[in-house]
Amino acid sequence: MKRNLRRKNYRLDVAKLRRAQKRLHTRTETETIHRALDLAADEVELAEALRRLLDKGKGHITDATLGRPHL
Repeated sequence: MKRNLRRKNYRLDVAKLRRAQKRLHTRTETETIHRALDLAADEVELAEALRRLLDKGKGHITDATLGRPHL
């Protein structure tokens, strides 16, 4: 995938950036921001997929393992 990189200047809360960097185990601030943006987009996609699943099942979710032995 071709990356479309461009230099940007933002005012960021340094404490939030450091906290994210620590949690994400990233080495640089730029890597931290890229990873955080990826995670935010992934979270939205996951929520949308879950919403579609719930809509398809009309809000009813059943445990497929009920009555089956646990391995």
